Amino acid sequence: MAKYYIHEKETLDVAKSYHTIFETYEKIKDEGMKNEEDVSSAFKNYILYLLITPQSEEKIELLTEMEKKYPRQLDQEELLTKYVRKFLTYELVPLKEDEIR
Repeated sequence: MAKYYIHEKETLDVAKSYHTIFETYEKIKDEGMKNEEDVSSAFKNYILYLLITPQSEEKIELLTEMEKKYPRQLDQEELLTKYVRKFLTYELVPLKEDEIR
């Protein structure tokens, strides 16, 4: 479904698809069936597509839920975590990263 939504340029639906993939990987109990690279990739794609989605209440809710539900995974992705927090705290995100205090 993610490929279909990418083709249709529905970024919020793409993010939700990657969220479903990530949660499915997280529920797998057998470590032999779980590829950590795939889990990390699904989580990164979930964040990235959520960040590029146009601003909406649903986007903010999903970002807030993700920040509360997956703090350990966010800690592993330092740069993405920074942008998630910026989108949740700032109205406008500065273009130049060096100017942020």
